[in-house]
Parts: sequence; C-alpha cells; structure tokens
Amino acid sequence: MTWVNGHKLQNGKYTIEKKVGDGGFGITYLATTANGHRVVIKTLNDTVQSRPDFNQLQQDFLNEALRLAKCTNPHIVKINEVVQEGQLWCMVMEYIDGEDLANRVIKQGVLPEAEALRYIQQIGEALTVVHQQGLLHRDVKPQNIMLRSGKLEAVLIDFGIAREFTQDVTQTHTEYRTEFFAPIEQYDRREKRGAYTDVYALAATLYVILTAKFPQPSPLRAAGTPLTPPKQHNSSISDNVNRAILKGMALKAKDRPQSVAKWLKLLPSPSISTPKKPSSQGKLKNKLLIGGLLVGSAVLGLISREVQIYCQKQFNSNPISLLISSFSLKTTLTGHSNSVNSVAFSPDGQTLASGSFDDTIKIWDIRSGKLKTTLTGHSNWVRSVAFSPDGQTLASGSRDNTIKIWDIRSGQLKTTLTGHSDNVNSVAFSPDGQTLASGSDDKTIKIWDIHSGQLKTTLTGHSNDVNSVAFSPDGQTLASSGSYDNTIKLWRISP
Repeated sequence: MTWVNGHKLQNGKYTIEKKVGDGGFGITYLATTANGHRVVIKTLNDTVQSRPDFNQLQQDFLNEALRLAKCTNPHIVKINEVVQEGQLWCMVMEYIDGEDLANRVIKQGVLPEAEALRYIQQIGEALTVVHQQGLLHRDVKPQNIMLRSGKLEAVLIDFGIAREFTQDVTQTHTEYRTEFFAPIEQYDRREKRGAYTDVYALAATLYVILTAKFPQPSPLRAAGTPLTPPKQHNSSISDNVNRAILKGMALKAKDRPQSVAKWLKLLPSPSISTPKKPSSQGKLKNKLLIGGLLVGSAVLGLISREVQIYCQKQFNSNPISLLISSFSLKTTLTGHSNSVNSVAFSPDGQTLASGSFDDTIKIWDIRSGKLKTTLTGHSNWVRSVAFSPDGQTLASGSRDNTIKIWDIRSGQLKTTLTGHSDNVNSVAFSPDGQTLASGSDDKTIKIWDIHSGQLKTTLTGHSNDVNSVAFSPDGQTLASSGSYDNTIKLWRISP
C-alpha cells in the first residue's frame, strides 16, 4: 500500500510528508523525524509487492541495503538505518537539499567541461567504493545524481536496482534499466556484468551533460546505428574528453575500461569551476531534453519508450514524418520475453519471422496475428533472420557465432553453419536461393552454399564489425556495411 501524507512509521519516529518518486522497483517518500529533521525513505512499491517472487525481491532489497550502508563516501547518499515497517523493509537515507543533475542541465543548458568533469570525478569515486563492496549501481544517470545546494558537490542516489555482482561472471539479474544509459549487457538477464557496466552509464551521463543530447541507445547501436561523437554536438568539448566518452561507451564490454578508476584516468583533471546561472538560451535549447530526462523505462510494444522518443526526434525535421502520421497500427504481436532485434516477411507476405534477444525465432501468421511456431536452438541472441526466395527456408544469425538453417514447413533445424569467430549480425539469401551471405563482428563476410552447407569463400576488407549484407537483384553483387569503419563495400559474386 502507498503511505499517505501524515502516516507515522516506526511508532512515530518518522512522519511521511509526501511521495517523491515511484519507479519500476521502489517508491520513495520525503519524511520528517520527531525532532523535525528531513529524511528520505525508500521501500518496494505496490507493483513489486504483488509479484509472486516478492519475498525473494525483498530479501535482495534487504541484503543490498545492508551492503550499501557500508559504503561510506561523501559522494554516496548516506543510509541512516534499515528498518522493518510491518512486512516491508525500508531504507532511511539522508535528505539532500539541492537539485539533481538532470534539472541543472534543463535549466542551464550544457555544463562547462570543468564543472561537468568535477561532478563525474566525484561520482566515479563513489562508484569505485560501491564496486569494492561487490555492488553494481546499474542506473547511473543525471536524475540519480544530486547536487548539494550552494556547493560543487555531487552525490550518487537511488540504489533501488543495485545488485551484487562478481566481475565477468554470468549471473541472473532483473531487467530494470534506463535506455540511453544502459549498456547492451543490461538487456540480457544472463549476460556477464562488471564495473564496466557502470562505466558505460557514467560515460553516457557525461555525454548528456556536455551536449544536452541523448546518445543512441545501445540496442539501436547493436543493430547498426553508430554513436554520434559528443564533439559533433558541442565543438567546445576537448578531444581527450570526447575520446574518453567514446571509449567508456564502447558497445562491447571488453572494449571499455574494466574499472571506473581506469576510465577516470582518461579524463583530464577538472579545475575549480562555478556553476553558471541558467540562461534563456540554455532553457530553450533543452526543451526536448526535459521530457526525455524525466521518463522512466516503460516498454510499449516491441520498442522501449525511450527508443521511440529518440527515433521520433530524428524524424521530426524530416518531411516523411508528415506521411507517417497517416499510418495506423494494425496489430501488435507479443510473445518474446526480451528485445526483438530482427523481423522478415516471407516472399508471399503471409508469414513473419522475428528474431529476439530471448534466443528464439518466432513464426507468425500475418492474417490472424497468431504464433505458428517457435524455433529454438541458438544459445544466445538472434541478431538476424532472412527467408529464402521460395519461402521454404529461413536463415538465422546469432550472437552464438553460428547460422542456423530452418525448414519452415516442419519447423525443424536443417543444418548449422559454423566458421565465424564472433557475433553473426546479418544474413541474406541470393535471389536464386542457392547462396547465403553472412556478416559478422569478426570483420568478415562468409559466402555459403545452401544445399551442401559448405563455406565457399570468406571476404575480408572491413576494419571493424560487419553489420549488414545484401545481394543485388541479379545476384552478381553483394553489398556489405561496416558502420564502425564508415564504409560500404561492393563485392563481385561469381556464379
């Protein structure tokens, strides 16, 4: 139940003033003590309390609250005590007089680099202490960084989805996240996590406060959309800071600094700076940012709300958006348990295949919207699906480095093609259906004979991940894109 204003806790020790936040996991209240001091009290919200696994979630909440209470640092919100109110465990925390970093950017516009670096260094120190206690914050963002009133001091708050971790060990985690600040591994409950997970979010936070722009969400980047360097949004950002942000936001965890301390070393030392007063120009510049920084991580259909907001911003200045408004939703297909990364129609338009981060491919009947079958066999995310020209065969490429060939009529696996040493991002059939091309994070394109399953040749030339492959209508030319090497290559395909 939600506590109303005036509600007494702990036999009158605390009095609820008002609710100040309600997220996907916890609910937060402003309260006063018997002697008039303000505190913040956080507990699990009604949604979590109604879940069948509530007891386990509450035990996790308690364990992490007790662990967090041991994290002592001036830039970490202080936990005064952990108490039980009825059946609910609660964290009683210090009240911080000030504003959050998101609000500062909304009012002021982009922060001076020196001021931004000062806050990031402080939060980096806080995260280092948190990681030493075996915790990941998992939700570092401007909203969760408070600035003490009248001081150049930042404080990390809201540990509602913090979780215990062991560096580079695969563990099961809940999927709460904030889109623009969450690295790709936070989209897979079973993926390895480490300090580098919070490094990504901290770098993304620096990106936002220096540009007043959101970075491309990691699922879009995984699908081939490159990250816009922050310096393109704000030319006053120094080259060193620009490089450090890009390094910290590397899509693959192995390409990021493996600890916050290592990432902080890439940044110049901040000089003392006084916050600027908000300007009318800064306010105007950040109207679009206001809505985005205040939204949560709700999911609508197959794409999260933040990603929809991001995509809509890209189209707002494009005349094609006028045409989009005349389209209407026909139906929504649900059934996957994780993000959907790829969809493909059969040549006759009657069937749709969808590949997902839940490691499955689902086959749908378009007319009825019903699920026909689920294809299982991949051991990691399905990155790409493609129908053969006759519609009888489906190819799927996966993060497990394999390509699987499926018989659509029976739903049976026909063969598995192996040879890539990294994620298979894209698969495409030749127009005659005799050949399959696959593009991979191993920087190569492989050409396969469909009937024999044999590798015909490997095309090399890209200097980074190959994200897309496509045959020309006559089957004589193959196009490949390596979005991270900024090139498209055209290959002559022998019959």
